[in-house]
Amino acid sequence: MQNESIALQAKVFLYHLNNANNENGFRAKESWKFSQVSEQGKAEIEHDFFPTVSVQVDPKKIHDFAASVLSQLKEQPKINVPDLNVSIQTGSEYFIAFSPDRMIR
Repeated sequence: MQNESIALQAKVFLYHLNNANNENGFRAKESWKFSQVSEQGKAEIEHDFFPTVSVQVDPKKIHDFAASVLSQLKEQPKINVPDLNVSIQTGSEYFIAFSPDRMIR
């Protein structure tokens, strides 16, 4: 049951990511990057990049959540994530997606 909850949460996250992808007119060459960050790291990324999609995840389950997102990602052909490595920050409680191509200037 717990794995189903993580899978559902990952599916909802990808739904929001797909919406952000469509609503912001991402071209095929623009990509997303995933990170596991603390609250401060999330604030820094949101300050530097737009759009972002994030979700707060129980730190004990964040690795399972990331694995579920990556496994379900292949069902989302419009979302371009060339680097499937997730950067991890100590004390991570947020899973965030951002586009390195879209820095706020």
